Amino acid sequence: MQKPSFKWVLIFNIILDLPMAIIMSISATLLNKAPLVFFPNLLSNIIIGFVLAFLINVILPIPLISAGFARLFRIKPHTIAESLVGGLPVCLIFTVGIGLPLSAFNLFVASKNVPDMTFSFGAVWGSFIATFIPLYIILYIVAFIMTPIAATCATNACKK
Repeated sequence: MQKPSFKWVLIFNIILDLPMAIIMSISATLLNKAPLVFFPNLLSNIIIGFVLAFLINVILPIPLISAGFARLFRIKPHTIAESLVGGLPVCLIFTVGIGLPLSAFNLFVASKNVPDMTFSFGAVWGSFIATFIPLYIILYIVAFIMTPIAATCATNACKK
């Protein structure tokens, strides 16, 4: 497997990360029983979620993590089973990497609430833990659907 070009990585990440950021931001807002206020809260969440997802995809070797985890269970490469199993640790990385910072952002910046430090760590973790499992499941489904679409689009765009 050769290293993909910058153009491929850019197209892949935009197509994959934007839907993840939008769906995760909307889902987290609804799971926290907060109103869907598009500007500035939801728009800010989407932008932050996209930037975080993009950084995670660029910094970490996500395809290698996915394939390596599936290989631990001796799953045949390039199969649906590999995608299903390989997505488990990847979605954990994304759920923590996006969900935790967004929880902190929503508690302190978007709500304009800056409590003392003892309460703040507990509030962020409480908010994050309360939504972790549903967000993980939602992100897993979105990533499973969007990853092959993003890869196909990026590959076709780079052939030209």
